[in-house]
Amino acid sequence: MPEHSADISMSQSAPDTGLKRAVSPSNLNTDSAGAKPEQKRPKTQQGRPHRPRRLRKADADETVLDAIELLLRETWLNGRSATDCPGIPAAFGWSSGDQDAEAAYSRSPPIPAKLAGASEAECTFDVYVHEMTERGVSIAARETPEQLRELVSQGQRPWFFVVPFTLKGEQARIRSVRHEWGYTQSDLLEVTGKSPLRIEAPCAYFGRCSGCQLQHVGYNHQLEFKRQVVERAFAHANPLFGKLPVLSVSQSPLPYGYRTKLTPHFDLRKNTPIDNVPIGFNIAGQRRVLDIEDCMIGTDVVRRGFAQARKDAHAKMASYKRGATLLVRETNVPGEGVGTSVADTPAAELVKEYTLDPKSWVTDTVGDLKFRYPASSFFQNNASILPAFTGYVREELHKWSGQLAANDGSDGVLKTLIDAYCGSGLFGIACHQDFEKVLGIEISNESISCAGDNAKMNGATNTDFLLGDAARLFEKVDSDPSSTAVIIDPPRKGSNPDFLDQLITYGPRVIVYIACGVPAQARDINHMYSRGAISVDGHTATVDSKPTAVYRIAAIQPFDLFPQTYHVENIVTLVRED
Repeated sequence: MPEHSADISMSQSAPDTGLKRAVSPSNLNTDSAGAKPEQKRPKTQQGRPHRPRRLRKADADETVLDAIELLLRETWLNGRSATDCPGIPAAFGWSSGDQDAEAAYSRSPPIPAKLAGASEAECTFDVYVHEMTERGVSIAARETPEQLRELVSQGQRPWFFVVPFTLKGEQARIRSVRHEWGYTQSDLLEVTGKSPLRIEAPCAYFGRCSGCQLQHVGYNHQLEFKRQVVERAFAHANPLFGKLPVLSVSQSPLPYGYRTKLTPHFDLRKNTPIDNVPIGFNIAGQRRVLDIEDCMIGTDVVRRGFAQARKDAHAKMASYKRGATLLVRETNVPGEGVGTSVADTPAAELVKEYTLDPKSWVTDTVGDLKFRYPASSFFQNNASILPAFTGYVREELHKWSGQLAANDGSDGVLKTLIDAYCGSGLFGIACHQDFEKVLGIEISNESISCAGDNAKMNGATNTDFLLGDAARLFEKVDSDPSSTAVIIDPPRKGSNPDFLDQLITYGPRVIVYIACGVPAQARDINHMYSRGAISVDGHTATVDSKPTAVYRIAAIQPFDLFPQTYHVENIVTLVRED
């Protein structure tokens, strides 16, 4: 990682605030002076003893645990030369493989917390922010960077806090709220030492609303942070993948005002006046709703719809029993005197409106293409970047069809496109002109119906969309894999091993993997590596039987579909080695 890169996940110097803090104990059973801390029996507000919550590893945030381990390893490397120790310790704070010691540590937080019955004074701490996780929250500890290096060099670890809305290198005052396995969730009270990368967030709700995590960072630094999220996800999945270059994140044309869908909600709680029910999004780190009158990341049309949805909900609040989730979605409709239907109206002549009805149909435009689908169903929510997003996929397929054809001495290699997890047909239809045949598959009957109608509306006569499970896709494919490309766009949890194994066995010439869940994408590609189907710098996994196809990772290109949040989409191109 270049040292001159300006990004929010690299160390930044913070001004000296004069704060004094003691070194946190490395032994959980003693305080910094070596004495046993006083064991207080926490009580609830009613005076009854508080029953401690049992901490389980399965309940902890895996991304936080991974970030802590990576921080410990990097801190150890920064504090030790190559000659000091033959290798990085396999574990910090306990012997490698000692699950009992790990559990004893992780279930025994050495500090009080609000939800464990502590008072406000008891759970207020000054901390140093050491790293930001892929979800936009930070890892902090009471130790300074120097104290952390000293502790880690001895094979120990401090107790960590998870703090929102902070940047690496900052100092902060926090409130410990809820203990988890090996760390404590916290509220940010004050930033006492600011990073030079911090900016003033334009939204009045930032810092309380859970919707955005990165408004306190300039947009260029957000893009670099997201590039590093992708880079780290692949390195974490397989150290060999850490050698792969990750391209700069393709930015959204609109850093604000881009979302074409918002889903504010409200809860009806006992003793809440019916005319004072908050409608908005959750408070960060809580399950309570923050009343929000306007959302800056919504498009202008969606913001108008947002105001109307709030007004309508308040007007009929007495009719609700438990609360509700509202829908505000942008749609495109024929303008006055332009046409009678979406199908008959060119995309450029449609005008934007909003709908609040989940049962209505909406239309999105991507360049000259139009896509209709039910308002309650899934479609990408940043229309401003979709032409570039789909255009990149099309360009990758076109480029590799030409390059591989030059090697084969033919006009073009790729003749058939398979669109797995095709949804309403976005990618298959966007890329159909460069193929003789496009085959899409989707498990949702509604989505398949939409895809067929969208293909017809856009004149994509060479497409065929079939109902079925992607895991059994290749039972319906009769095209030559040497002239076939496959697009994979699975849900956030990623694909599954059965599908990936079938994909490897089929062996298409080019694979384009589109992901909204980058860690799952890296895991899936590592699964292919474990089957001997991925080559990195000539290295492949040793397997008993040689796979049908071996692929090289030709490109890793992230896209920012959700500015101001931690989310990042990523496209990986895999090309078969022949």
